[in-house]
Amino acid sequence: MDRPIDTACQPSPIPEDDAAASRSPECARLAAAIEELAAAATELAAAQEPATRLAAVIAEASGLEAELAGLRATDEQRLAAWLAAAGQDPRPGPSPATISAETRFATLARDAAAARVALPAAEQGFQRCAARVRELQRRRDEAVSAVAIGAARGFAEGYSAALTAALEQEAVLHGLRNELLLRGNRADAAPGALDAAARIGQLIAETKRAAVRHNPHPARRLLAALVADPDARL
Repeated sequence: MDRPIDTACQPSPIPEDDAAASRSPECARLAAAIEELAAAATELAAAQEPATRLAAVIAEASGLEAELAGLRATDEQRLAAWLAAAGQDPRPGPSPATISAETRFATLARDAAAARVALPAAEQGFQRCAARVRELQRRRDEAVSAVAIGAARGFAEGYSAALTAALEQEAVLHGLRNELLLRGNRADAAPGALDAAARIGQLIAETKRAAVRHNPHPARRLLAALVADPDARL
């Protein structure tokens, strides 16, 4: 069989309250880790907002400062041209764009100075939250691995029954092959018995080679689901 059997990984159909009461210790630890990580992620998002806003103020001030420098350079070039022409026309002053940028920069520069003072503390708070999230992610992933063992153990019950049935069928073929070998090796050997035994042995080997290949898809779905659902099953 060329294509692997696609077995779905399904969330537990048990109601949430009943599922929580019947969880294994490993599933209970995973559920607690998921909940704790979700709370920490919310705190991280809240801690990121002030740092993002402060950094945006500083970036805006830097951008406006660069824009203002360009406007002033243009004004100076115009003034230099006026001076070179003996100053016969009215003396050029700052352009309206320069005046507007200077007005905006005067306020924004004060904001940026205050933001630069506050930003380190905001970034430290964000980094502390981020470190906690990383640690809780590690614990969650560790708990996922532990639950995967239990999921495999539960799945193996059906696998064991199926494997036993398959081996029982294979044992019938081995029994037929062995009987033919015995008959073919007797003094009064049965004609064709040894050739039939060899062909049956080849049939057994070919059948086992054609068995279902390893199927990673249900496992991938299980591990992805366990990140958020401690009751997901293989």
